[in-house]
Amino acid sequence: MGSLGTCVATRLAVAGLAGLAALTFASSAAAEGSFVIGSANAAVGSSVTFWGAHWWQENTLGEGPAPASFKGFADTAATAPRCGETWTTRPGNSSEPPAGPLPELMEVIVATSITKSGPTISGNVHEVVLVQTKPGYAPDPGHAGTGTVIAKVCGGGGGSPT
Repeated sequence: MGSLGTCVATRLAVAGLAGLAALTFASSAAAEGSFVIGSANAAVGSSVTFWGAHWWQENTLGEGPAPASFKGFADTAATAPRCGETWTTRPGNSSEPPAGPLPELMEVIVATSITKSGPTISGNVHEVVLVQTKPGYAPDPGHAGTGTVIAKVCGGGGGSPT
């Protein structure tokens, strides 16, 4: 397991989810950055779209809609994001999402606010959740990245920022 896998395994242990660590990073994406979902979509058990052409229609934020040009990948976010941080990115697949395949389990940012000013899109890290990914992802927004939220890592009144 690489440094990303070790970091997430440690965070899973802190969140009381150590049993999931063995599944986590069989094939870790090498890109820097993190995928994002909307705060209204982050309940454990929810099916989510964390990447795609219609991200802004499939994710609901607590503080208004996301810009249509945001496709779900925050390229300046930490690979292991922390609650309370912020991130920026570029529109569409200019954000350089990972080539894939994605790991079976990955941490995903939960945002309540995403805005656009000129070519820069920015948002917050309200929570971090663990998503079990489904097949079908490609770095082209026409091939959505989807999965199921299986645990909360930090924020939103549960867990601790690690």
